[in-house]
Amino acid sequence: MLAVRLHGNRDLRVDEMPEPDSVGPGQLRVMPQWCGICGTDLHEYSHGPLYTPADQLPQVIGHEFSAVVAETGAGVRDLQAGDRVAVLPHVFCGSCYYCLRGRQGLCSSLRLTGVTWPWGGLAEQAVVPASQAVRLPDEVSFEQAAVLEPLATVVHGVERSGLRPGDNVVITGGGPIGQLAMLVAAAAGAGQIFVSEPQAARRAVADRNGASATFDPGSADVALQVLERTGGIGADCAIECSGSQAGLDACVAAVRRAATIAVIALHLGDRTVQPEGWVWRDLTVAGVWSFKIWDTPRILAQIAAGALPVERVITSRIAMHQIVRDGIERLADPAGDQVKILVATGQPGGAA
Repeated sequence: MLAVRLHGNRDLRVDEMPEPDSVGPGQLRVMPQWCGICGTDLHEYSHGPLYTPADQLPQVIGHEFSAVVAETGAGVRDLQAGDRVAVLPHVFCGSCYYCLRGRQGLCSSLRLTGVTWPWGGLAEQAVVPASQAVRLPDEVSFEQAAVLEPLATVVHGVERSGLRPGDNVVITGGGPIGQLAMLVAAAAGAGQIFVSEPQAARRAVADRNGASATFDPGSADVALQVLERTGGIGADCAIECSGSQAGLDACVAAVRRAATIAVIALHLGDRTVQPEGWVWRDLTVAGVWSFKIWDTPRILAQIAAGALPVERVITSRIAMHQIVRDGIERLADPAGDQVKILVATGQPGGAA
């Protein structure tokens, strides 16, 4: 079978590899249909391997994917062959302090499909724990389902921001996470949604998706623009999705007193902050990691109802053999025009 495997730094190949030869108890063999390219995949390719152990290379990548169940292992009762599913990346123990409190994404022995688990979604077949698979409502397409994992993280982030109906929110970064944050904030009843993004193409996507105003941080003072549009008070909350010093600084400067800043983006390297300013303004800075796994059926129901039109963030669909040139490199291009790229791993052209 075909699979996209990371062999080392800037060495990503479409390989022929053996199909799974067995399915263990509590596991599924699935046939991935669509898989999203994530920022983690870009970092692993360009700067890594960062998270994948060297002795595990080559690693099948891909952790945002939809699939069809092909085979179930012993003890699997809730799913059967032919079921349409979204596959979540968390391989968790189920018995540690965090798992027992419903925070499987913080599991003490967490492994991630496509990163530290032998199988990933950018392959024609994969073996995953049944606990990772969520059955899809009939109204949710395979393409929409491939966006469930980052969407669920954003839902958790918006909840961490404390956003309430009518609140004004500033979002820094208009990539896939920032665009999804817009959709989730709108669905949660946000008042004005301000988006800061240096790429013109991504600002245009944000405008089409209903941003109240978009700003180029290279030519505009984002905080000043937000203050002018909120009567000098500032936004009620902020969601940092850029992973940049400028984005973090803009969030802090653009919010009102007693606001919350939810940081979803991974910030690689050191950052300079002034905690005294947080204290004098009674700010909360909340880190956001992963999501609550049991929220995912509810999120799928919102997609099915049309409340979360996640397909709006998908800007390209490619085949596996195009993964580097038309996927990784386009997303890494600072002047690029892409937001979310999906890779077809199922039927030619992908399944519906």
